[in-house]
Amino acid sequence: MKAYDLGFGESADALSVRPGQSIGIDLPGARVAGWCGGRAPGIGTSSWPRSPVTGLPMIHVITLELPEDYRRKGEDLVAVSFFQADDHVADDIEGVDELLAGTAPTPEQAADPFLAAVAATAAARHPRQEDLEDMIGGAHALIRLTAEEFAAPRIDPPADIRPDGLGDKYGRGQNAWDDSAPETTVWIGERTGDPNTGLAPTEDGEDGKDGYVAAWSSDDDDLEAFWSSVEGVSHLGGTVMPCQGLPGGLTPYVFELEDGVGGVNFGGGNAQIDLESGVFDWAQ
Repeated sequence: MKAYDLGFGESADALSVRPGQSIGIDLPGARVAGWCGGRAPGIGTSSWPRSPVTGLPMIHVITLELPEDYRRKGEDLVAVSFFQADDHVADDIEGVDELLAGTAPTPEQAADPFLAAVAATAAARHPRQEDLEDMIGGAHALIRLTAEEFAAPRIDPPADIRPDGLGDKYGRGQNAWDDSAPETTVWIGERTGDPNTGLAPTEDGEDGKDGYVAAWSSDDDDLEAFWSSVEGVSHLGGTVMPCQGLPGGLTPYVFELEDGVGGVNFGGGNAQIDLESGVFDWAQ
């Protein structure tokens, strides 16, 4: 298998490590692999994931077409979309979590346009939506896409019909109505020279399982130079660089996503999203 780096921008000749930043990245053989921020893929507006705390639509962070080796849940599932609510300190809206879990709305809830829309989201939930929760209670969602869904016209978030009281930025969490980042094209190119390509990450250094060499664990000058060159780069496979402890259960098919891509908030850190094991964690 191969590892791949991501770059962002509208031209293969002028890519950056994060959207809108000046730090460039050279991706030999770069090809378009999706987009970040803005609209979601063609999954149907009613299926747009919502926060289980506030009921507000999550921001669309990134939709990424996967190389064949990374299509771990079926060859027909060619891409993934990742969403974030960043709602760990948001104010609870009564009834939202039950409605999103599939509880039938009460007559009073059905008469409320906002809560009725939340209930409709539960009914239209995408069959391959995976709900992810971080260690501080923030909600995220990962959806695996068919080729038809990936190629379908992109969709806007549901209409903004929130009630009074969900407008305070300190009480609502991040959402697609207020916080969507501008859409930016995502490019992918092969990562070369990574000694950990095809290996499951461990924290055991050079004596790790299957020979995985944890980042910054070696005094080898060539390795140190390589790690410096890829630090802060979103990527598929290869060496992971978590900002704190390495999550357990990672496989060679990990997607490491850096803060700020598509408006995602990892507090300046990064996340590990394992496309095979389902492990998800982030730290700053």
